[in-house]
Amino acid sequence: MSEAKSVPCYAPAPDDFLSPAELEALTAQSIIERMRALKPELRAAAKQAEEQRRPVDALWDRIRASGYFYMLVPKAYGGLEASIDEIVDATLPIAEGCASTAWVAMFGLVHNRHMAAFPKAFQDELFGGGRYGIIATGTVPMGKATKTDGGFLLSGTWKWSTCLTQADWVMLIAETEIDGVKSGGSFMVPVGEVRTIDTWHTDGMRATGTHDVAVTDLFVPEHRVNLVQGRDGSGRGAELYDNPIYRVPLSPLLAFTTAVPVVGAAKAAVDLYRERLAFHVKRGTDGAQSDKQASQIRLARADTMVSVAEATVRQAMKDNLKGIDLDGDEQVAFRSRLRAQMTFAAQLSRQAVQIVCESTGTSIHYLDNPLQRILRDMMVMTSHIIFDDDVTMEQHGRGMLGLPPTTAIN
Repeated sequence: MSEAKSVPCYAPAPDDFLSPAELEALTAQSIIERMRALKPELRAAAKQAEEQRRPVDALWDRIRASGYFYMLVPKAYGGLEASIDEIVDATLPIAEGCASTAWVAMFGLVHNRHMAAFPKAFQDELFGGGRYGIIATGTVPMGKATKTDGGFLLSGTWKWSTCLTQADWVMLIAETEIDGVKSGGSFMVPVGEVRTIDTWHTDGMRATGTHDVAVTDLFVPEHRVNLVQGRDGSGRGAELYDNPIYRVPLSPLLAFTTAVPVVGAAKAAVDLYRERLAFHVKRGTDGAQSDKQASQIRLARADTMVSVAEATVRQAMKDNLKGIDLDGDEQVAFRSRLRAQMTFAAQLSRQAVQIVCESTGTSIHYLDNPLQRILRDMMVMTSHIIFDDDVTMEQHGRGMLGLPPTTAIN
């Protein structure tokens, strides 16, 4: 039975941010180069991350020091407002090294973008002085928030709090009622004020530390609450910032956040398989597998699948930036189409990993085989609800036929 207790977490020093001079000199390209240089060390330490159930501290510090988490901090606070291609280029090397670390890093990066929807007073609190947040989330089931003087009293238990082991804030989703009108809202809570529940005992993505959290009658001041942003991306971000990234439709953005680590892990699997073919000789055969036509075909097919997946994810998210100009039913169908495209990209990535693993032989089942770990990670990543193929494709089909969606996730 799961117990409410402390889970293995890592909290960098409170002043572990770039200096004003470092932030002034920061560029997206410098971050990309630093992440590419870090990839071999992430791959070498992936087993350690899995065993300790969170990213490796020293390597996490390197990601922080690279400036990676400033990529979607608004420029008004010293951030980069990086392009889609720059975000992908910086994240793929992390995922090629360790899928779990990339999952936590990508969510941490994108969650800073979500803060644009919160009151300006909270953005000042979070981003002021050249800072960013590592923000965990609790979305389901929804909690309950009761209005009180100066804020809300928040209660609930939330599952799957991605980023929790690295977080300094937790964004909790709850239902509230104001003047007789019910609505959902996002409530920002310092991580030290939540109870952690050690639930993340899984066969893959173990280093994401995606545990459960709970609070009971916790006071959340009003400036840390967002009640205004909808799935269409409307809200304060659209009012405060010109960059469309701060007002894009949300479900394709979630699909993008999850799809980039998926593609990166698949790229790593193809790379490992290519390296293996150069020296591996199957029992009862002559010569390395690299000389065998079947192996060459599998390698090419897997590589092509991953290339198509990557291109699809990049383009779908760029298209999502245009969704700010759509309204009503037109945007709902638009969101469903982009989510379907990224779901398909995730499927291609998973199939590519399965192709290379199926031809690896019995050694794939050794737990210290990096391909084994990627296979397990891939199955967990692509089980995310945003990639539910039946639901996703149904909604896209309904949108194509002019029918309303049948799910709240659209």
